[in-house]
Amino acid sequence: MNSEEGCVRGKCLECGADLPNGRSDMKFCCTSCRNRYNYRKGNRDKGVKLRTINAINRNYEILESLLEDGASTIDNPDLSAMGYNFDCITSYHKVRNHNEYRCYDIKYYKSESRIFGLSRVEGRTVRKKR
Repeated sequence: MNSEEGCVRGKCLECGADLPNGRSDMKFCCTSCRNRYNYRKGNRDKGVKLRTINAINRNYEILESLLEDGASTIDNPDLSAMGYNFDCITSYHKVRNHNEYRCYDIKYYKSESRIFGLSRVEGRTVRKKR
């Protein structure tokens, strides 16, 4: 009685077909549906990662070109016009009264209207474990 053929257990996450009899935690009707679902899901995740990495790399190129030009300060609207994305940084620290932002080895401080103190981070020493 537990295996009634007319009992519907659920729908396939990929194609929406009724799930065949089998395991109670089954999510896909067949292997090809499972593979298509996971491939599409993986590509969506890769896209987000690639867009973020590309934005950080673009930010780095912009900051590096400013350093090469000898700039240590720039207005935020001008930086945005160059294509800088303020949401994509590699680290953030609260230093005294300022917020320090970093994009790899370049650091700067940010106020509401401009960034200032643009410079490269000096080489860090690595602590040895005792």
